[in-house]
Amino acid sequence: MRKFDRRHFIRAGVFAAAATLLPKLAAAGETSRIKVAIVGCGRSGIRAAKYLMMDGRARIVSVSDVFEDIALRMRDAMRAESKKYPDSGGRFDVPDSRVFSGLDCYLKAASTDADLLVLATPPAFRMREFEAAISSKKHAFLEKPICVDSTQCRKMRELSRRAKELGLTAIVGLQRRYHAGYREAMKRLHDGQIGKILSAQCFWMLPNYDGMDLKTPPGFDPLELEYQLKNWAVFVWASGDHIVEQQIHNLDIMQWGLARPPKFVNGIGGRGVDLPMPEYGNRFSHFAVDFDYGDGLRMQAFCRQEPGTTHLVLERFVGTEGIMDTNLFSRQFIRGKVDWEAPRAPNCHAVMFSELLDSIERAKAINTIDEVLDSNMLAISGRLSAYSGIKFKYEWAEKRSKESLVPNDLKFGKLPVAPLAVPGKYKLV
Repeated sequence: MRKFDRRHFIRAGVFAAAATLLPKLAAAGETSRIKVAIVGCGRSGIRAAKYLMMDGRARIVSVSDVFEDIALRMRDAMRAESKKYPDSGGRFDVPDSRVFSGLDCYLKAASTDADLLVLATPPAFRMREFEAAISSKKHAFLEKPICVDSTQCRKMRELSRRAKELGLTAIVGLQRRYHAGYREAMKRLHDGQIGKILSAQCFWMLPNYDGMDLKTPPGFDPLELEYQLKNWAVFVWASGDHIVEQQIHNLDIMQWGLARPPKFVNGIGGRGVDLPMPEYGNRFSHFAVDFDYGDGLRMQAFCRQEPGTTHLVLERFVGTEGIMDTNLFSRQFIRGKVDWEAPRAPNCHAVMFSELLDSIERAKAINTIDEVLDSNMLAISGRLSAYSGIKFKYEWAEKRSKESLVPNDLKFGKLPVAPLAVPGKYKLV
C-alpha cells in the first residue's frame, strides 16, 4: 500500500498552481515588503517560506533552527528557490549573520527587525516563542497545534489577550479555515441547512506511523535531547501525541461546527506492541474519544497511525434534515432536503498566507488564537481521558488540570522519557 499522509499533498506542483491565486505587488519597493523571520526549518517552515516568497509582498530576512546544519540547509534551498523570481533578492535576503541556531534561536530571531515571526518548531515550543514575539511586538504565524497541555493552553489565552491589546496579527496554520468549500459548508451548517445537529464524527486514520523513519544522529541515544528533537513527533512532551499534533485538523472542524465545548469526555487508546520504546517514543498509535455535549448530542473522534490499516480522513455532521461531509483531500457536500456540493476551491495554503499578509498590511490585527485553543483543548482532553481511562468533565481539563509536559529548563544531554501511559494507572493531575 502506498504511504499516504497529510504531507503527501505538499508538492512543487501545488506551489506552482497556487502562484496564480495570490495578489502581486510588482511595483512595491523593498522597504515596503513585510520582513519575515522563519523559526523552525522543517517541512512547515519551508512551506511557509515558499508561499510567502510566492506572494511577493514579503521578504524573508532570517532563518532559525535548533540545529545549525538544518538552518543552513533551508537557507541555501530557499535562496535557490527564490531565484525563480526576477526580484529574488527582494524576496529572500538571509546572510550568514541572520542564520540562528541553538535552543534560544527564537529569541535571536525576535531580536531582528523582522515584522513577522513564522513559528514552525515542534509544538512544545509554541508558547515560549509566541511570548517572545509579543514581547518584541511582532506579528506571528503559529503552526498548529499551539499548545501540548492544559497549563500551556491557559498561558496562551493570556498571551492572546496581550497580542490583541498590542494590535498584533496572530494567525494559526489550520488551513481548512481558509478553504472556500469549508467556509461555505460551515455557513450552510450554521444557517440550518441540515436541520438540528444530532451527532458528529471525525476520522484521521493513516496506514503509517508518523515518525516511523527515524532520524538517528551519530551515536544516537533516545534518552538524549538531540534524538528527541530530531524525532519529536513520537515523543509526547514535544508533540502532545498525534491526537493533538495531527487530529487537531479534524477537531477544529468539529469545534467550528458545534461552536461550544462538550460537557464530558470519555476516551480509549493504545499503542502497537511492535513499536519499541524509547526508540519510537512513548505515544499512542490509536485513539477513540466520545465527547458528550448534553441534550443527546455526541461527537466521536477517531484517529489511528498504524501500518497496513485503512486510510480515512473525514469530518461528518448528521442533522434532522441531512448529512454534511467535509474532506480537504476530496470534497465537501450536503445530502438531504437540499443537496449541495462545493466547487473546486483555490489552494487554501495560498489563501491563508495571503490573508496573513493582508492583516499585517492593513492593520487588521486578525487573531485566531482563542478559537484554535478551544479546538486544541478538545484534543488535549481526549488524550488525557484515553491515557487515564477516566471519564471527566471537560471543564476540569480546561480550567483545573495541572499537567505540564514540557521541561522548564531544556538543555542538551540526557532527558528521561516518561513511561507509556497505562489506562487505569495513569494519574490525572
